[in-house]
Amino acid sequence: MMRRLALVAGVVVAAVAARQSTRAPAAAPPSMEGAFEYVGTLKGQSSLAGGRFVFLYGPTDGSAPMTGDAGTYRISRDTATHTIKYSTDPARVGTTFLWTPVSWSGDTVTYVVMNAERQVTGRGRGVRRH
Repeated sequence: MMRRLALVAGVVVAAVAARQSTRAPAAAPPSMEGAFEYVGTLKGQSSLAGGRFVFLYGPTDGSAPMTGDAGTYRISRDTATHTIKYSTDPARVGTTFLWTPVSWSGDTVTYVVMNAERQVTGRGRGVRRH
């Protein structure tokens, strides 16, 4: 009788464990990496993958030329820290800036941009394209 009870208990534990492992995992927060298209006051695109980034952006109304930046980044929690290695604006080469999502709605991210001292210098929105 004890052997049968132990066998039944083992089968029940295995069945419960198997059922729990088939549940869908909790949704992870959206990745900050990918290809995005800027919407709102900026036009352009960004691509972040594997610690490298490329940004091309400018005002929607065309009142100024577009700027291109490229370099390296690291993500810590919900903040990406970028170091510009190449830019169409030579004064930006070697500078660091950060951005962090304020909110996500589907594939749309609303974010703030900060300087190296973490002072907010801009805000924007982007839609994930990849």
